[in-house]
Order: sequence, then C-alpha cells, then structure tokens
Amino acid sequence: MKKMLFLLFAIIFALSGKSYAQFFNTVVSVGGQIYNGLDKKPISVNIELFDAKGVRIQKVKSNSKDGSYFITSLKPGNSYELKVSEFDYMRQTFPIVVPNTDKYLEVSKDMLLIPKKIGTEIPIRVKLFENNKTNLKNGADVFLSDYLSLLKQNPTVKVRIVSYPDTPGDATKNGQLTQERSESIKKYFLANGIEPDRLVAQNATIIDPKNPIPTGKASKGKKYVGLSYLIIDAY
Repeated sequence: MKKMLFLLFAIIFALSGKSYAQFFNTVVSVGGQIYNGLDKKPISVNIELFDAKGVRIQKVKSNSKDGSYFITSLKPGNSYELKVSEFDYMRQTFPIVVPNTDKYLEVSKDMLLIPKKIGTEIPIRVKLFENNKTNLKNGADVFLSDYLSLLKQNPTVKVRIVSYPDTPGDATKNGQLTQERSESIKKYFLANGIEPDRLVAQNATIIDPKNPIPTGKASKGKKYVGLSYLIIDAY
C-alpha cells in the first residue's frame, strides 16, 4: 500500500514539475505598430522594454514603412514598460501586463506618439465639463491622469491650455466660460506637481473649428460641449 502511495505521489510530482517547467520556460512576445498620434502615419522610433525593476530587457526600432515592431523574451505573469524616447516626439511610457500562460503568446500593443514641436495641439478628447459649466465633472481626473503623466515624463515642455465654448454667440460670455475651464485644468495639473511656469490658461470665444457642433442626425443626443487642448509652447 505504501509503495502504491509513493508511486502515486511520484507521478503527481513529475507531472506538476513538468507543468511548472513549461510555465517558466514559456516565452511571450509583444508587437504592434507605432503611429504619429496626430496624422496617424507610421513612424520609425527606438523602443525600449523595461521589467518591473527598471532593468532594460531589449531595445528595438520600429519599421519605417509600416511602424511595426516586435519584442520577445517576456515572461508570463510579469509586468513591463515600453518606453519611447526620441527627440522629435514626447517621451511616453506604455505598460504591458503579461497574463499567466504555459503556451506561447503574442501581446498586441499599438502606440500613438505625440510630436514634440512648438505649436503641436494635443486634444483632450474626453468631455471634461458639463454643458456651460466650468468645474471639472466627476471622473475627469481619470482621463486627465494620462496628460499629467505626459507632462511629468517631459519636464522641459511648457503648454498652453485652451478650452472652447459650447455655443456660438456672446464673445465676452464665452471668453469667461472658457477661461475658467482652462484654469480648472491648470489647477488640476498644479495640484499634482506640475510647475506653474510650465502652464498657461487661455480662453477661446468661438466654437472649436476642429470639432464643430454636429448637425442633422449627428446633432441628436447629448448636448455639445467644447473640447480642451494642450498646445506646446516650448521644450
């Protein structure tokens, strides 16, 4: 009976050992394409992969024709960061969380990079305010955190915050509304560690020409709310 139990445990141990070995020897790869975040054209840049301890694992360059890249040797269950550091583009970091797996896996990660150029307009594509309101709405900080991270990763960049109104008409009223909106965004950045000399709040008195009020069927639904932008003034 003891021999039978011993044999059973030996078989279980051998099988489990094999599965653990398969798990730890499993290779995961990450790949995708990198685009200019404004015109969506593919770009060629250097990409670095770092592990959770900040150790660089690999460095590759994306293909100039289609923006594609491919990195291998990631391990299941680990966290990584893809970092792009090119003079002509804003420094950006993209987290990669590799799931637990005992089979070969390819993780897909496309990236949009923002050109580091004076005059570049970075749209905040989420509505941060309610119609004709100037205080950030609940949950707006979640969306602004990405832009906060962008500013922190690029400490020499100075931006102008420009907000647009919700309705055409009175320039004075719209100017006051949008100035207060830009100030609300500025206060968020200041409260989270961005230096005052890097931020300028500016108003707008006309409807956003890049995001006009929808007409026809597109006009049905929620009320129109003007967007806000970060415009690079210096770097």
